[in-house]
Amino acid sequence: MQFFRGVLAVTGWKIFSHSVFLLKHNFSDAVRISWPLILITVLGFIFGSSADVSGDFAAAQQVTGTDILLQLAMAVAGVWVAVAWHRYVLLEEASGPIPPFHGMRMLAYFFTAVLLGLGIGLLVGIAGAVIGMVTYNLMPVFFVLLFALVVVAIWMFYRLSPLLPAAALGEKLGVKEAWEATAQISGAVLMAVLFLALSAVAIGVVAAFVLIPLSITLGLAAIAALQWAYTMVGISILTTVYGISIQGRSL
Repeated sequence: MQFFRGVLAVTGWKIFSHSVFLLKHNFSDAVRISWPLILITVLGFIFGSSADVSGDFAAAQQVTGTDILLQLAMAVAGVWVAVAWHRYVLLEEASGPIPPFHGMRMLAYFFTAVLLGLGIGLLVGIAGAVIGMVTYNLMPVFFVLLFALVVVAIWMFYRLSPLLPAAALGEKLGVKEAWEATAQISGAVLMAVLFLALSAVAIGVVAAFVLIPLSITLGLAAIAALQWAYTMVGISILTTVYGISIQGRSL
């Protein structure tokens, strides 16, 4: 069992490190493809209510029309960049100064993500309600089970995650096919996401508690860069999982 856990961790690390490698090795192309996302992120820090660093928490929590527009723009840019990046890595599709805008593929990607989220959310909601009714007077047990439920939800998402790159590529892939295809790496993808989360938290802590006290501008720039890198590595993990499980690629 210990050996199995070790192999699982190494495989998860390989998926994570390969996803980072994709970004590092193709850095200039990644920046060129993802500039819409970078632009919206920067505009969010400049014009969004989250940019308020005066210490007025109540003011920072006010949602304005600008915030809504920025969130919508962020969603469009995110789908645009995700589809373009999937196609660049998996199909070696060339990209010019403006990332290829595949409207139909973007719509398919968006609706696939929504349906995937709703389906998993419904199952998690039902399970959470049952857990709440059974453990309503056992708070420690409730929180432990709730945490486990979140982990299961993430695991389910990545078991079905090949559906997203498939939508970006225009390939037909069913839920059952995606689930069966990721069976051999089901634990590894969860470990890869754990590595991503831990690295993001570690870098975020440094930015928040070391850089921001030195310079707010420097700290916010670091956080914006982290947000971009986190997003691109997350998309790359989806790409890597698809390449391994569906296309039969090796790391």
